Amino acid sequence: MHWIIDTDAGVDDAIAIAMPFVPDRPDHHVLAITTVTGNVHVSKVNVNVGAVLDALGVQVPVHAGCDRPMIESHIHAEEFHGADGLGDAGLSKTDRQPEREHAALAIVRLARAHEGDLGLVALGPLTNIALACNLDPDLPRRVARLVVMGGAWQARGNQTPAAEFNIAVDPESACAVFDRFPNVVVLPWEVSLDQMMPFEVFERIRGGSSSRARFFAAMCRVVYDWRDRFGFAGVPLPDPLAMAVALDERTIARELRARVRVDIGNSVGRALSSLDYRHPQPNARVVIAVHGDVAWPMIERAWML
Repeated sequence: MHWIIDTDAGVDDAIAIAMPFVPDRPDHHVLAITTVTGNVHVSKVNVNVGAVLDALGVQVPVHAGCDRPMIESHIHAEEFHGADGLGDAGLSKTDRQPEREHAALAIVRLARAHEGDLGLVALGPLTNIALACNLDPDLPRRVARLVVMGGAWQARGNQTPAAEFNIAVDPESACAVFDRFPNVVVLPWEVSLDQMMPFEVFERIRGGSSSRARFFAAMCRVVYDWRDRFGFAGVPLPDPLAMAVALDERTIARELRARVRVDIGNSVGRALSSLDYRHPQPNARVVIAVHGDVAWPMIERAWML
């Protein structure tokens, strides 16, 4: 399977990006990484992706994408990921430059070139993918798998009381993507709250001696701020869990079939992910529980090489 990773490269995105790049995953080939405004502005995301790829020692084309949502004004999460998006640890630096081709155009081109054997992992707002659908209405048919980290299947939002950040940042794009793709695999926000990485595993990675582990340790100092601010008993890692689901479906412990729609109204339900379990044509597999004993070793393996 060939993959495109679409990301707004905050801390947990960075952790997820490393996961396909291990020697025992030759069946997963990352064709490109596309960037989008979300946790931080896309100009910072481009640098962060380059810095992560430098730390991993791999060469992958990076395509800069949308610098704003379709309609909404900018919303960022710098208070959570740091002003630079990588925990303000001085890691956001690279000599790599994005390709000249826009992310949405790259998605369209690669989907045509690898039709039926291309997966998309969306770790940020869905702006690039919605735009790509507008450029090529056949994109949903060409893409074999779309895995989305987004939504709040129990309406336990982290951006509003009802909505998860990636959907809330650009609900119009999310609405378009769920309307057009027939079988989205969704990893909602609440799964990462219900099944956090144990601190003992997190500390084991941070204590590693490899250059990857040292990068991880510096970037993830912000995790202690999360623990102190929110009282987390472990480390919530939504994007790495979505990547784990993409790379190995044995990660999935429980899922539901539903018709997912996104509210684009302007009241308290804006960006709510609505799940209709009775709809005769479900468009999503909604993962509601994962096997941590599958996911955590994948993350540990990627960062302790």
